[in-house]
Amino acid sequence: MHVEKNVCDSVIGTLLNIQGKTKDGLNTHQDLAEMGIRAQLHPRSNGKKNILASSLSYFVQKGKDEFL
Repeated sequence: MHVEKNVCDSVIGTLLNIQGKTKDGLNTHQDLAEMGIRAQLHPRSNGKKNILASSLSYFVQKGKDEFL
């Protein structure tokens, strides 16, 4: 049951882009770059900061309202 809850929390957190619940962070984007896949999601460096492209799996506000 705990595995099901954790998977559900991860999926919902990613879809709704809930801060602290999404698994779409810097390490994930760096892993994609290391594997050489999904180049549009690779992190870009802007001086001191890393810029992350937003994932295509997020809902926009209208989608969030319909989902909820």
